[in-house]
Amino acid sequence: MIEIPDTRVDQAIRVGTPIEIYRGIFGQDHRAVVIKALSANAKGTSIERRFRIGLGIHTNLHHAGIIDQLLTGEVDGRPYSIEPYLSGGDLLRRLETGISLQAGLKYLKDIARALAYLHDEGIVHGDIKPENLLFASNTQIYLVDFSVTRRWAEQPGELGRGTAVLATPEYMAPEALSGPDTRSDIYSLGIVFYRILTGKLPFTGDTPQMVIAKHAQEAIPRLPEYLVHLQPIVDKALAKRPEQRYQSALEFVRDVDEIRLSVDLPQVNMKTRPIATQEIRALSNGNVLATVRDAGRQERMQARSQRRRRARNIVSLTFLLFGLGYGGYFAFENGYVPTDRILAELGVVADPEVAIAWNEAQSLRQDPNQGLAAIVAAFRRVLSIAPDHIGANEELESLAADWKTSIADALDDNNLQFAETRLNEANAVFPNDLDWANLNSDLLNRLSAERIYGNSVTLLNSQGFSDLPSATAAIQSFHEVLRLAPGHPDATTQLRELAVHYANLSNNAIAEGRLNDGISLLERATAADGSIPKLDEVRKLISQATTARATIDDLLREARRLRSDDQLMSPAGENAAELYHRVLATDPENAIASQGLNEITAQVAQDAEALLSEGELERVDALVTQAQAAALPTEGVEEIRRRLQVERTRQQTITDNITNARSLMAAGFLTQPIGNNAVDNLREVQQVDPGNEIALAMLQSCADRLAAVAMEAREFGLSEDAEQYLDLAITIHPDATEWITLRDSWESAQVQ
Repeated sequence: MIEIPDTRVDQAIRVGTPIEIYRGIFGQDHRAVVIKALSANAKGTSIERRFRIGLGIHTNLHHAGIIDQLLTGEVDGRPYSIEPYLSGGDLLRRLETGISLQAGLKYLKDIARALAYLHDEGIVHGDIKPENLLFASNTQIYLVDFSVTRRWAEQPGELGRGTAVLATPEYMAPEALSGPDTRSDIYSLGIVFYRILTGKLPFTGDTPQMVIAKHAQEAIPRLPEYLVHLQPIVDKALAKRPEQRYQSALEFVRDVDEIRLSVDLPQVNMKTRPIATQEIRALSNGNVLATVRDAGRQERMQARSQRRRRARNIVSLTFLLFGLGYGGYFAFENGYVPTDRILAELGVVADPEVAIAWNEAQSLRQDPNQGLAAIVAAFRRVLSIAPDHIGANEELESLAADWKTSIADALDDNNLQFAETRLNEANAVFPNDLDWANLNSDLLNRLSAERIYGNSVTLLNSQGFSDLPSATAAIQSFHEVLRLAPGHPDATTQLRELAVHYANLSNNAIAEGRLNDGISLLERATAADGSIPKLDEVRKLISQATTARATIDDLLREARRLRSDDQLMSPAGENAAELYHRVLATDPENAIASQGLNEITAQVAQDAEALLSEGELERVDALVTQAQAAALPTEGVEEIRRRLQVERTRQQTITDNITNARSLMAAGFLTQPIGNNAVDNLREVQQVDPGNEIALAMLQSCADRLAAVAMEAREFGLSEDAEQYLDLAITIHPDATEWITLRDSWESAQVQ
């Protein structure tokens, strides 16, 4: 503890840092104060020098938004200052408990005015952040901590020298290390503004160096859609180049006021704990599952607002020119006044920055050597400057359509390498477009078909066409190739050659009197390609054999026996499906064999359905493979395959939504944003699996959490918010009689 005359130090707030902070009682009036003192370890460092400079500057500052300095001094060679204790906490704490959007804008304007006073005095604060924005017991907000403050023109590189950087990297302007000025403070104010609006920092990283690099390199993040009218202020405050930012804090205040007067900003609460900022939108709508605002109404209001602003700007320009008179005309005519920039700012002509970005994008679009990512980034750059730019949106749609066509054509031409290269780039640039997913599925099928085809050809080349097991496996594989890549010319040719080969073998066997062998070989030929003319010749030979009818009857009887023994599709050579196929190869119109195959297919479908109900998806997959190998009717096999895919999708939906819901709950997104919040995800689980116990438990947890927030809001005197939070909880869990009773009691108390 530090010992200071006429001061009792009661509590250490922060020690072990270069600047230590204590709470105490000061003077004869026993005033609650905060004592800031240099730590013993920081003596003789650049930190001490900066701290002393800050104390000297702070002593002469007097403004309603800047905390007074009651006393400065030195103990044991350690400089210190004494300031009034502010009991309202800092802005970060206020955000945790919740503030309205309008209140947040007021606080930012108050701080901006305090900054304007500092800057007029030639002073850069150097560390604007929520922790340095403190509240008194009322709503007055103060700017504190001048430990890195300096005169504007004083030693610009000092901040980055020495053993430590005192400013906070998450709030530092890109140029702050080398030469900060008043516009660096405005950048920090823009970071605070973004955090008030979203509850998040725009740039974060594992190390200060990573954070500083992101400030300099990464794009300015977008605000949520319902705060889109405030995006231009964020963009200008956080411009990478100081000359593109607000040149004074009062310009910041002016733009905030203009937005407030010209746009109907939402009546929302900004809160970072325990529910994220975006979720509070639900409070102004009152329905946890139906909180989407009328997008068309928002667009119409925005358009009207833009028209009104443009009309006002044109009138303003007219009066400006009249007021300037001939001198104004002369200045415009001779280029002394940047006409294009002024007219663009007034909304009368296109912004030259947009025009430059548009021309660059168009140039890249016409260059055949440019990749998709570079072209899309160029058009998105246009949209980042002018979000409503029609041409850029149309070009992006056209570009996506062109690439989809080129990929589809490449797939049709079996140019898979080209299609894969383009799809990989497209997936990276347009990750959420369903068309890319469909094309990707088509590509994967064709790549799989090529792999299967190559393996089958290798097998046939090594074993020969006459090896029945190898030929049987190849026939099944080539048909799978045709399923994955319909019309595959090489697979079609291979099947035709196999059919001719086995038809010839069948013909020879029948001529030699080996009728059973001939029928078996004919079945292989038919399985390969039942359309070749040679098959009719072989069937005619079989029908002329005196024992043909008896042989077919024997096959049908044996098939019935195998069915009764449940040998439907296995083992090979002794299953009912194979015998029915032999009969049909010989007698394609045989009704008994056709019906037998249909009965087997129906039984397999029934078995598959039972396995699906038990969640045995891998066993169903094996059953589909077996049914395909047994050449069961295609329609039946595809229906089983479809049901398997539906169930896989259903289970994946359950898994994904529960995983998403857990993540969203952890982040505080219980009911917002619409379509991507915990409750919506859990409701989707209930739609596909009504009795899912995990989803029910998590919904209960969401409701409990909302109810707890309602209680907290009630304690802080936020009655309206508390009621709406509790309504959300009741909407999720309408049978909670305890909450309903509590809600009624709140209403009764309000009436009284």
